[in-house]
Amino acid sequence: MNNSRRNFLRNTGCGLSAAALVSSFAKLEQLGVASAAVQQKAADYKALVCIFLYGGNDANNMVIPFTNYAAYNTVRSSASGINIPQANLLQINAPSHSAAFGLHPNMPELQTLYNQQKLAVLCNVGTLVRPLTKSDFQGGAPRPGNLFSHNDQQDQWQSSLSQGPGNGSTGWGGRTADQTNALNGGSFFPMEISVAGTTLFTNGVTQRPLVPGSGGSALAGFSDSVANKARYQALRNLLNQDNAHALVGANNAVLRAGIDNINTLNQALNGVTLTTAFPGSGLGNQLRQIAQIIKARASIGLQRQIFFASIGGFDTHNGELAAHVNLYTEVSQAMKAFYDATVELGIANGVTAFTLSDFGRTFQPAAGAGTDHAWGSHHLIMGGAVRGGDFYGRFPTLQLNGPDDSSSEGRWIPTTSVDQYGATLAQWFGLPSTAVAGVFPNIVNFASRNLGFVI
Repeated sequence: MNNSRRNFLRNTGCGLSAAALVSSFAKLEQLGVASAAVQQKAADYKALVCIFLYGGNDANNMVIPFTNYAAYNTVRSSASGINIPQANLLQINAPSHSAAFGLHPNMPELQTLYNQQKLAVLCNVGTLVRPLTKSDFQGGAPRPGNLFSHNDQQDQWQSSLSQGPGNGSTGWGGRTADQTNALNGGSFFPMEISVAGTTLFTNGVTQRPLVPGSGGSALAGFSDSVANKARYQALRNLLNQDNAHALVGANNAVLRAGIDNINTLNQALNGVTLTTAFPGSGLGNQLRQIAQIIKARASIGLQRQIFFASIGGFDTHNGELAAHVNLYTEVSQAMKAFYDATVELGIANGVTAFTLSDFGRTFQPAAGAGTDHAWGSHHLIMGGAVRGGDFYGRFPTLQLNGPDDSSSEGRWIPTTSVDQYGATLAQWFGLPSTAVAGVFPNIVNFASRNLGFVI
């Protein structure tokens, strides 16, 4: 390939995501095996929607004991600069814990969903190799590598591989897609879509995500101007050249398939509207786009889809109270609008959304009215199939240097693993029980593979 051609291909990518192109490798790989086994399409529709809270969410201020508020207030007093007064908490009851808790005051929409039994809380979940007590931890038992590191813990949450350098090149969403793509009846359209850029979570062995971006142009990221239409056609013409060279031909095939996938999606979305009003926030726009894609599902012929969305800003080393006002408002409003959209579309029971994050944050406040990196955290699961209105897992003892603290600052040792969390969601989605250990290698170390929070 000559230099001018290479430069043209690089410079004419416009809005076409690299991941959208990479997603087509799976399509090419499957061409040789699709005829060997006629795949049965699922009769129902199901979607998993991951909402990643980048930076490490301080769930100690998202879910707060109401009955035992004194334990919270002892460490996070008004003098700490991060205290949420008991009177401001949005009270919810947790029957399994025989206690009342409170959501952050800027999450009234999620309080409504919780009380409607469409939202559940999973307590103290985190990256683990195997179950770990405080004495195990102090004795040097196996634990995740590079704890409290943003990049490493983001990878471990998304891959469920919690030991060793690199943590692999696939995520548990991608590996779930590898094992469940047969439910799409042999469709070659990518079953995974990230509206938040490239991500480890959606990388599989054969399945790769489509990353459509926020454009919506009919020509794979090129605008509808006369000049850009000409550039688009020139790109297509170039992709039909030099195919006698194996590597160039393979690269051209991937590029063509990626462009075709984007065009197929954009055509399916043409004219798709929703009655549900979404907030104009970043997360609101991402979840609106996912809802629109779900509405257009018949046009792309998929019965199983996995989505990835995200919101950043949770690395609250200082000024946490003010940051959470905006962050939790955005999360609460966007998630409630998304649930309402699934009701509008008549598929609320088939769509389950859930949160992930780097890690929790120290119960002990840090200087500057913030918190430092920690470990176990609480997460939210939302949908019509969720057994909501209750807490799952074990809520930690809110005591510095207590039985759940890996340090003296309130870094909770998780009592539920990412593997158990993901395996519960993946099995609801359609992952066969025989494939669970292949997707979540550490699950063999845990007694329960299904936490029961989704029907």
